[in-house]
Amino acid sequence: MMRRSHRKSRNGCLECKKRHTSRCLGKQLTLQCDETRPSCINCATVQRNCQFSTPRPAAEWPPSDRSASPQIPSAGPSTGPASTPAPPSAAFPGLQLFTSVKEPHSRVNMVHMELLHHSITDTALYPVPDSGMKSIILTTALREPYVMHSTLALSAHHLSVIRPNQQAYYYNLAMQLQTHALSLFNSIDVALLGDSVEKRVPVFIFSCVLGFHALCDTLSHRDPDFDSALSRFVAYIGLHRGLLTVMNGYWDELRKTELQVIFDDMVPAWFQVKSEGRECDGLRERLASAGLDAEELEATQHTLDVVQWVFDSRPGPEGRAYVLCSWAPMLRSPFVRMLEAGRPEALAVLAYYFLVMHHCREVWMIGGAGQHFLTLLANHFRGGDWYAWPPGTQLPPHQHIERIVQDPIPMARDFVVTRPQEPDAPRIAEIHLAAMDANPLLHAQFPAPESLKALEQFLEAYTVQQLRDSGSGVLVARDVDTGVVVGFAKWDSPTHPENVKLESGDMRYLEGCQRAFLDGYASLAEEAKRRCFPDQACYRLSFVCTDPAYQGLGAGSLLTRKVLEMAAVDGLPVYLESTEVAVPMYEKLGFKVIDGFEMKITRPGSTDSEDIYKESCMAWHPLSKQGGS
Repeated sequence: MMRRSHRKSRNGCLECKKRHTSRCLGKQLTLQCDETRPSCINCATVQRNCQFSTPRPAAEWPPSDRSASPQIPSAGPSTGPASTPAPPSAAFPGLQLFTSVKEPHSRVNMVHMELLHHSITDTALYPVPDSGMKSIILTTALREPYVMHSTLALSAHHLSVIRPNQQAYYYNLAMQLQTHALSLFNSIDVALLGDSVEKRVPVFIFSCVLGFHALCDTLSHRDPDFDSALSRFVAYIGLHRGLLTVMNGYWDELRKTELQVIFDDMVPAWFQVKSEGRECDGLRERLASAGLDAEELEATQHTLDVVQWVFDSRPGPEGRAYVLCSWAPMLRSPFVRMLEAGRPEALAVLAYYFLVMHHCREVWMIGGAGQHFLTLLANHFRGGDWYAWPPGTQLPPHQHIERIVQDPIPMARDFVVTRPQEPDAPRIAEIHLAAMDANPLLHAQFPAPESLKALEQFLEAYTVQQLRDSGSGVLVARDVDTGVVVGFAKWDSPTHPENVKLESGDMRYLEGCQRAFLDGYASLAEEAKRRCFPDQACYRLSFVCTDPAYQGLGAGSLLTRKVLEMAAVDGLPVYLESTEVAVPMYEKLGFKVIDGFEMKITRPGSTDSEDIYKESCMAWHPLSKQGGS
């Protein structure tokens, strides 16, 4: 009879070899050593002292000694149904040290190279400002296999979102990679880290990447009932917070490592939050009279401060989503316990968290998740003790939610930003006049219907001319469902400067225009620009216009953020002149008023009455230029 082939445990521990656990003794079959270090499963199960006599395999050598690539689970075809992704409880098991998950392995293949390339080149993957963090993540991933697996997993999850026809394949691949990343991380003996701060840097990076991915997975599910959704979200919070426990007592020292750029530019304000907006005032008053003990009240108010801070847009457009993704580690233990217990005070704060998340729905990992959770929370609050709020306070969570859900044009309507084509020029000109109709300067410059019609034709032709220059600054926002252009943005940059301001060009010769108001405005605007940016290169945002039927839904903010992203890549500030009405919107995006000007114009409908027209000069700087503000 042929003997069955058997792989001997060449690198097994001394205890397993002594017990001959790789052989069949009589009728008793015992298990071979699984070679997991620092303690194999056999020894860990019966609490034996596990010791190895052989050197560690190459995959477990310190980073400086490794020459081989880390082993990554095979990216084979998906075997599960496309509509039934693995639940987060399977994808993100609890962290239990010394527990190994044995899975089939393969060498790195071209799919993994694709994932690595995507994580390097895609600017939307990580919801972080350009602070050097992405470079630190990738550098750390090349040293630590568990960071690399987690980085590739997040890349695969992103591809599952942006390539819907391959959603199941990339989603399952992401789960395989992340599960293996956790198994590698679980095998680390935290005691071996000692007092080394450098050894905690990869753990911090891993916690950031895994936290992003865990939140992505949580938000991608659409649990139909509130209890299931809350349980899933609380499990995510526990995982994300648990990863950072090994950082306790080392935060100050981490600032002295390569993470300094992150802590100096991004973190300080997050852990010393000073909110300024008023959106959460009603909830603050309610919490103050809710009978919470001092510890619970302090922790709940602190959590609400973080939410209000995102309402205030203080991190700037790049950092808002990062604060939302970093919310869980910033929570304090009393608030987490209240959330786990389903306390209404904590759930009310959670409603505001998902409300502000809804306003960041253009971020790929968020999408429509904010509105889904808001709807579940609205149904949960309706009819309960927290339904009746004291008169005079601001809207409670369920009314904020219902306003969103019942809006005739849903706030969750998605827009996509693209470069327009020449056939879009008439629509852009139409939006320009419709959006500027409330501006008294427009009617002073073009007081008659005939002159406005001439202006519309001019703007159409002018836009066609711009679009024929492939490098000109023009973007439009389209309704994803209908394809209708709902807004546009125009700007110039150092590579494509606007030689002549629009009001100083051929527009002055249009029939019926009041040239004095065009010339006067152009002169004041150019003088202000020279005062604000006399020598420094910058982007100049000329127009951000949204169809009035779509205003307030985020199209204008989305367009502006796209321009800010391009300016940030170039490391340049953005300058604009804004009407007084639009100043608050730009301030929420990180702009600051730095100058202004005013002029006398004819009052609309009058020939002899005058009004004072004012505009504010505003500037936005990349995060690294703002000192973290």
